[in-house]
Amino acid sequence: MKRHLTLLIFCITALISCSKDDESPVLRGGTYSNNGLAVAGPITLYVGDKTITERNFIHSFLERRADYWLKDSTFNEYTGTNIRYYPTSLIIKGDSIAIDTVSLIDKDTFYINTLSNNTKLLVSKRVHQVNPTLWGDLGCANVGKYIRRNPASYHCTYFDYPYYNSSCTGHKQFQLNIENDHIVIPVLTYYFIRPVAPGVNCYTNERYINDDFNTDIQHKLRPEDTLAVQTYFVKLYKQ
Repeated sequence: MKRHLTLLIFCITALISCSKDDESPVLRGGTYSNNGLAVAGPITLYVGDKTITERNFIHSFLERRADYWLKDSTFNEYTGTNIRYYPTSLIIKGDSIAIDTVSLIDKDTFYINTLSNNTKLLVSKRVHQVNPTLWGDLGCANVGKYIRRNPASYHCTYFDYPYYNSSCTGHKQFQLNIENDHIVIPVLTYYFIRPVAPGVNCYTNERYINDDFNTDIQHKLRPEDTLAVQTYFVKLYKQ
């Protein structure tokens, strides 16, 4: 009886495993396009160890911080609907992807590395000039490193601050998610503020970073820090 029960359990486990494998999304070859659209995710505000999603509170924060950068359609409060975005197209062939976009990534080809069943990391085949992100504790100089789930490695022949005085090269990379009938590129926008003296703040921001949000950054924030983050989802469908 025990032998039959053990065999039955083994068979059920095998069937479940096969079922999961069958359900794994497949990155199929061909041309994909977003038709100039993206979906805006919700804006989240992190103040120290507090996570704020209340829309009126966030709207007030954006109004108080309204300047040339925030006014330039950087954060979008109309979430969950298609918005106009840079046209992007991918051509998947074998173990590489060719990308053409007018916004953030130069026309290039990328190696495909697997992070999970439905998540790939694309790494550029050629070397690019890149902006360095400083190591050390989180601060205004290196939010760009900690905000990404997959920060790129690079080498600097000369380094100085601010970044445009540096000479650094590396391979661009970003995350790509596979859904049932399309693929998705997560794109980040953030705004970071830290008081450094009475009445004086340091702040830094970037828009449209091709990567997924690294939630571990929440544990690196100081009580006086404020971080606003929004993810855009660039959905590309097979043509």
